[in-house]
Amino acid sequence: MSASVSLLAFLFTDLVGSTELVARLGEDAAEVLRRTYFALLREAIAVSGGEEVKTLGDGIMTAFPNASAALACAVAMQQAAARHNRRVPDRALAIRIGISAGEVSCEEGDYFGTPVVEAARLCAAARGGQILVTELTRLLAGGRAGPALEPVGSLSLKGLPEPVPACQVTWELR
Repeated sequence: MSASVSLLAFLFTDLVGSTELVARLGEDAAEVLRRTYFALLREAIAVSGGEEVKTLGDGIMTAFPNASAALACAVAMQQAAARHNRRVPDRALAIRIGISAGEVSCEEGDYFGTPVVEAARLCAAARGGQILVTELTRLLAGGRAGPALEPVGSLSLKGLPEPVPACQVTWELR
C-alpha cells in the first residue's frame, strides 16, 4: 500500500518535569494530574479541529488541516494549563509545544516527513509555557495566525542538517 502525501500542520506537546512530578506527588496523585493534563490537551484539540495522531508518553502528536488551527490549539493548551495552575498551584503543569507545517506522507494512520521531525524537535527545544513554530508555519497562517509571532532566529535541531528559522508565539491568559 502506498502512502498519500498531504500538506498539514503538526503540533507536539511535552509535559516538563513529568518524572519529577511522579517523585514529588507519588504515583496515584501523578496519575490524576496526568489525566487532567491530557483532558486539557484533548479539549483544545477538539475545539481547534485537530486530529490526535498518538500519545508519546507525556505528550501528544496532533495533525491539523492548516497552520492557523494548530496555532489556535497551542494557545488554547497553554491558556488551559495556566488556568489550571492558578486553581491548583501545587499541581502546576508546564507544557512545551512545537509546531511545523509542510508536505508529509501518511501511512497506516501515522505521518512521516520533515515537518513531523521539526515539530517534535521544536517541542524539545521549547521551555515550559513556550510555543515554538517554524517560519513556514507563520507564513502559512498569514493574517489568520491570531497570536503574535516573534522571530527567535534559526535553531539547530537534533538530526536536521540545517538550522530551522523559528518564531515563538506570544500568548496571554484569557
